[in-house]
Amino acid sequence: LKATSHQQLKYNGIMIKFFHAIVCVIIFSTCREAKSSDAAEKWSPQNKYWVHILKEQSGLEDGGGEHFNDIQNCMVVKSQNNDDVIPADSIATPKIVDSMTDSQNRTILIEIGNAITPSQVESVKRLAACTRQYFPESRFEHRGFDLADGGGNDCTYLNILLQIFLPDVYENVVNITEMAYKKAGWGEQLQLLPPNKCGLRTSEYLNYNEFKHLGGHTDRGSLFTALFALSDTKSYRGGEFYLLPRDEPNDRLYYFKPRQYSAVVFLSETYHGVTDLEGPREMFTNEFWVYDDAPWNGSTRAENSHMGVFVQRAEETLDHTVDYYKREDFAGLWPYEEEVEDFDYYVSGYGFYEDEEDEFDANEDEFYDDEL
Repeated sequence: LKATSHQQLKYNGIMIKFFHAIVCVIIFSTCREAKSSDAAEKWSPQNKYWVHILKEQSGLEDGGGEHFNDIQNCMVVKSQNNDDVIPADSIATPKIVDSMTDSQNRTILIEIGNAITPSQVESVKRLAACTRQYFPESRFEHRGFDLADGGGNDCTYLNILLQIFLPDVYENVVNITEMAYKKAGWGEQLQLLPPNKCGLRTSEYLNYNEFKHLGGHTDRGSLFTALFALSDTKSYRGGEFYLLPRDEPNDRLYYFKPRQYSAVVFLSETYHGVTDLEGPREMFTNEFWVYDDAPWNGSTRAENSHMGVFVQRAEETLDHTVDYYKREDFAGLWPYEEEVEDFDYYVSGYGFYEDEEDEFDANEDEFYDDEL
């Protein structure tokens, strides 16, 4: 009788362990499926105009059909031949390596080394490839700059797709920009919103295969630009990033090459560009602004005026008591070009440049050169 009881207890113990293992597998699988969704919601607090896409797993349209599952499957397929496990010795440990101030001792740029991991870089490239595959016209632009210096870049727009499918990379972009924000003192000195309270105006994968330089310009209407260097500087010649601080004596330009895996975070309305180059140069750029993230149909690189009109309409017409807005709630709210002509409220990046002209008339050949 004792032997029988002992065997029964042993059998019961084995069965309990077996069912425990089954439950653990089910829970682990469910958690894996929910991980991306949870992370995206956690790290996109300004997502109220697009979170319905994440919750309903639909709404990524461009006139050619629904592509949520297409992007999701594309990311899986393209990652099958890549090892996404980050070795301990390659986990990024960001470190501030340089900074730049203007003539009034205001910090306008911070360079951070080890700002993005090789694995994250590959993930960004995969997302860009999948985006071009399913949104070849609406989310890819052979973008020329109609300024005196000309040039341009090939731009794949990743905004919203980044937050949904690569929330860890988005989290890193915010954290790196926040790191620069605190080091530069942009909150205390310029009274600017912290990056984690800003929306993402645009997220772009850039290359220069068809262009040989990028003419000088400003990212007017954004607060901070975070530029991540994906390419080894040895893989291309020239291609130096240059920058001209406002109020700089003699309009002196500063030149440097961002190190691979580093990030350059600067005040967006600072004049900047890229010199003549030969060879592959890939960058990942993100701009933050005072608005929330734009809705899907305005999320490539919206103008302040369009987003301003949209926000006004949304505040006036939407039911703000719901758990989240749905796609049909935004029907007709995004303005067409002719509907923003009377919208003249411009949200400046930072007030002390507000009254200055946006364009520079000086000839670049007359600028003094310097190394950052």
